[in-house]
Amino acid sequence: MKEIGIVNKLEGNKATVVIKRHAACGDCGACQVGKEKMTMETVAFNKAGAVEGEEVEVELQFSNVMQASFIAYGIPLVMFIVGSLFGFYFINGLMNTPENPITAFICGILMTVLTFIGIRIFEKQGLFAGKYEPQITNIIK
Repeated sequence: MKEIGIVNKLEGNKATVVIKRHAACGDCGACQVGKEKMTMETVAFNKAGAVEGEEVEVELQFSNVMQASFIAYGIPLVMFIVGSLFGFYFINGLMNTPENPITAFICGILMTVLTFIGIRIFEKQGLFAGKYEPQITNIIK
């Protein structure tokens, strides 16, 4: 996935890049850009040695985009289902009550929240650093 942007600020080996949103870009909200804002900022590794004001090509490998999507959406979804099944069959069995979908839903939500907290902790420890961050690969003249 390649985007074109302009280097706004340098901070060590990273650069803040302002990227213009394409007309084909949807409104999924993943980049936190609303309909009224046509640019977004991202922090990218400055492999190309760009300086402020230069137009650059920012790239993130498609496979890394898919892996990051799975971490952000797939794992929490799977854990919601696991938590729901756990609540529906195990918790209701322990309480010796008939199956209660409310218990299943609450356990699913709790498991999802714990999963997001776990992902956040791993992110802060640097487990995802580098691999899922964009890189400036080329300076456009």
